[in-house]
Amino acid sequence: MSQQAAIPGASALQGWDEEMRAVARTLPAVLDGLRSSYRALEERAARVERELVEANRERSELAERLHAADKLSALGTMAAGIAHEIRNPLNAVRGFAELLAGRGGIEKLGEREHRWARCIVEGVCEADAIIDNLLSFGSPEGLRRSTVDGRELLEGAARLATRLDKRQDPAARGITVRSDAPPFRGDHIKLRQAVRNLLENALEAQAGVSAPRVEAELTRENEELVCRVSDAGPGVPAELRTRILDPFFTTHAEGTGLGLALVSVIARLHGGSVQCAPSPSALGGALFVLRFPFQPADRPALFPPTPRQ
Repeated sequence: MSQQAAIPGASALQGWDEEMRAVARTLPAVLDGLRSSYRALEERAARVERELVEANRERSELAERLHAADKLSALGTMAAGIAHEIRNPLNAVRGFAELLAGRGGIEKLGEREHRWARCIVEGVCEADAIIDNLLSFGSPEGLRRSTVDGRELLEGAARLATRLDKRQDPAARGITVRSDAPPFRGDHIKLRQAVRNLLENALEAQAGVSAPRVEAELTRENEELVCRVSDAGPGVPAELRTRILDPFFTTHAEGTGLGLALVSVIARLHGGSVQCAPSPSALGGALFVLRFPFQPADRPALFPPTPRQ
């Protein structure tokens, strides 16, 4: 009888050793698999966390949009109810002031009285424009799309912002416009109003400056049109950037707080957005960026049904 056979259980021990060796050989692969599974679980958990954060952000944005929509609805109801009542006496005041200013001119009225009458007319026109903005802001109409030329759009907005006629160059009032965007489809009147409001805001930011500087540029970036309006004013403080587009919020003593809010409404109607950039413009002041989808002039298409915020 051999020595190995004489040891009780020797064969069993030998089998156990072989099994342990097999386990030892497979253990690294098992550990690698466990590590890989752990990393996959970590990545999945991180992805789920990011998705939850994004879902919470979207929920917060949706709540803000619903809140804004409620405010718009209430504002539209209020504006529609009072506009008629306000405009009736305003039209009477304007009519009599125009009759007074035009009757006999300065020779009969006197220079001071004639100037007062013109001031009354201008004040009534300004109040009427505020009512128009209020109605447009509270109850925006649908878009009336047409072919829009980018440079003509900017130049027209600049002339309105500076009260210049077609023969005068807005550059004389400090506004420079540039556009390399191809013709596109959009609501020319509403977009001109949006750009005009941005330009007026840029000029108001430099009130009292003898030589204000404002630049407006319209470019196409991929499938978007981007209008940038920059100024050389003091800029917008960081704590106000989230409120600057809110209705009735203004930093100007004589402002109504509807100009930039109306820009936001017009941007959303076109499926776009407007933002105050966090960094200063190239001129050192504020930079407002208006974005909306590019719709080719030769291929009419519907704008996105869900506006961006």
